Amino acid sequence: MHVRCQLLSRRIPAAGAVGRSAHQAQRTYATTAPTPAPAVKNPLQRRRGGDLGSHLPKNVIPKDAYIPAYPYGEHRLFKQANKGLYGEQMIRFGNNVSKETETKTRRKWQPNVLSKSLYSVALKKRIKLRITAKVLKTMDREGGLDEYLLKDNVARIKELGPMGWALRWTLMQKPEVIERLRADAAALGLDQATIDKQWPTPQMMAVRKAAEGTPGLESEEFLESEEQQMWAPEEADTPESPSLEIELLEKYEKGTAAFAANEYLKAVKAAQRYLTRGLVDSEEEGLKLAFIRAKERKEAAVSLKQKTYRRYKEAGLTVEDLQEIRNRFSLPNIKDYTAMKIAYNQRKRKEIEEAGSIEAWKAAARPDKQAAEATYAARVQAAGGEAAFRAAQKAEYAKVIAEAETASTNQTLDAERRRYLERAIHKADLAIKAKAAGGQDDYVESMLEDRRRTASASDGLRGIYEGSVQEKTARGDAWAALVNSSNKAASSQPRA
Repeated sequence: MHVRCQLLSRRIPAAGAVGRSAHQAQRTYATTAPTPAPAVKNPLQRRRGGDLGSHLPKNVIPKDAYIPAYPYGEHRLFKQANKGLYGEQMIRFGNNVSKETETKTRRKWQPNVLSKSLYSVALKKRIKLRITAKVLKTMDREGGLDEYLLKDNVARIKELGPMGWALRWTLMQKPEVIERLRADAAALGLDQATIDKQWPTPQMMAVRKAAEGTPGLESEEFLESEEQQMWAPEEADTPESPSLEIELLEKYEKGTAAFAANEYLKAVKAAQRYLTRGLVDSEEEGLKLAFIRAKERKEAAVSLKQKTYRRYKEAGLTVEDLQEIRNRFSLPNIKDYTAMKIAYNQRKRKEIEEAGSIEAWKAAARPDKQAAEATYAARVQAAGGEAAFRAAQKAEYAKVIAEAETASTNQTLDAERRRYLERAIHKADLAIKAKAAGGQDDYVESMLEDRRRTASASDGLRGIYEGSVQEKTARGDAWAALVNSSNKAASSQPRA
């Protein structure tokens, strides 16, 4: 039997057995203080609690917030760079040249794109991004995702791209980032009024909304995403709903960008035609003439389209003919107008073959065309030949350009005509500068900046919207409506 059992049973130990007293048999317990926790936690130890998952950018960037347009536009040649941090890297093409035979083999170089989950200190989340190895190296040198996005030099803004620009804007809505920007501005010597206006704190925004009579917002997340509006004119009327204002702004931005891009392409093509025909001496004069005659060219295009559609109708094309065209060319989804155009051209080709030549077909089927050509030939002959006719046209167009350049000081012109010429020359100057710099994208950006300045000086978004709608319904220039809405007397302007 064990010694402890012997003591508990109060038996006399057997001879030769080693025993000990009850006091010696009791178990002793440690009374020393526990080991203190380490001052620095183990970085390899897994954290508990918090947001440990990785999030896609679309789940981090607010969907209902108005984010200013990226100043350098989207990537048009390497479009996957619009959805990641590529640092202006794109696919490149070249040749492998053999050293022995000098044989060239086409090849391409693609950027080293990685899929990484990067932690944002301000957002307290891991964001899963497509990022190149070059940008990742730069990010490690800067000190993390937040430092990379918040750097404000021109080269970094160009590297960000649309996705990085949206993430940067999201970071700049956080209170801790706002405090950091305010501290940096104060260190640069900016006055407090400018700092409060440019980087207001959430408390300032809440006080401002309460002073304007806007109902308080109790959702902190909504405040963080909506409190900093990068475009907020002081003179604008208080809208009935913030979402309505955002919707209108997005509509204006998209409409203006599309209209400006189309306008620039048409003007450049028209300027090249004028220069090829010898009607102007330079491409700059061609652009000025193109913007001055934009309304005339638009009316001529509309008239030509109407005549063409009328000709298609007079051809007697039936629904069966259009369906037969769709089946023959395997184009089931084309519109009726496109099907009518194809059917008319097929019939026209057949009639030309039957007539023997296109001149004979024109004489038989298009007498109006023959009359127009005869009228033009008579005008050329009356002018003294083709060269004299072109010279007269060139002199007339030079006079129109000179009139437009001096329209701002010419009081004899009609007010509407003067405004139209001033606007045409202004657009032509923007197009000339854009063509020398970056082309269509620069012109679109210039028009957007011009629109923002016009909107900030107007009576509010509602007046601009109504004016543009009325101008569109009257078949006018929707952009001119925005300009006309700001042409007011000095007494009616807020800061006159």
